[in-house]
Amino acid sequence: MSAPFFFGPAQRSLFGLLHACEGATPASDHALLLCAPLLQDGIRSHRALWALAQTVGQHGIPTLTFDWYGTGDSAGTDTALSLPGMLEDLERASGELLDRGEVAQLQWLALRSAALPLLAYLEGKREPVEVVLWDPQLDGARVVDEWKQQHVEQLHTSGRYVNARHESDDGELLGFAVDDELLAAIAGLDAAGLRLPHGSRVRMAVWEMDEELDRFAREQRANGVSVEAVLLDEGERPEWTVPSRFGGQVFPRRAVAQLAQRMTAQVPW
Repeated sequence: MSAPFFFGPAQRSLFGLLHACEGATPASDHALLLCAPLLQDGIRSHRALWALAQTVGQHGIPTLTFDWYGTGDSAGTDTALSLPGMLEDLERASGELLDRGEVAQLQWLALRSAALPLLAYLEGKREPVEVVLWDPQLDGARVVDEWKQQHVEQLHTSGRYVNARHESDDGELLGFAVDDELLAAIAGLDAAGLRLPHGSRVRMAVWEMDEELDRFAREQRANGVSVEAVLLDEGERPEWTVPSRFGGQVFPRRAVAQLAQRMTAQVPW
């Protein structure tokens, strides 16, 4: 069952979707909070995150997906999306999920660029946390550069605008009105260097390990954080940055199934 609702104060209401199996015995004392990536990735991955949340919820683990303030069905315009606002959204969403279920602890899952605000938020926690990072992007400056490059490619080289030259408005990025302060804040994040509370547990689901992810793992382990990694099927890796595939929905079925099995402890990490 998926139950849509709004939560938070009226001037900053957030849209949430709680996935749970009505009447089911909880599979654990945990609930799961899913964090969507930013801009177009958030739109393109909607189906994958919904399928993951629905599967986990059906196994007795309450799972919440939500729209950041200024995105989707939450209140606020595009330009209202900000890094401080996302940290506030995480605090409010986690409190809402804990209030709605008889659970003792949250698990967090972030896809791609959602790892940036989530890790910045969790760094300030005192108690250990449990985090799953799915294909995480940890270098904020690189993320912003890739957004800007993709924006140019969509306008001028992808073939999207045939026999026409399209110029974007000031402040437009990938079809969104984006505040410069948001881009500066994201670009200033080096999440590979952020340290989670001692005793935390991080599990990474990736199609490929790289130097950035290795550095993140080393930093966490040096701080007493457990880090595990699972390699997903490389043949199913989404073409996130290919201009001709930019408008397509991303739904890596096997990766979603792998993650769901691990989140519900059907398969160990």
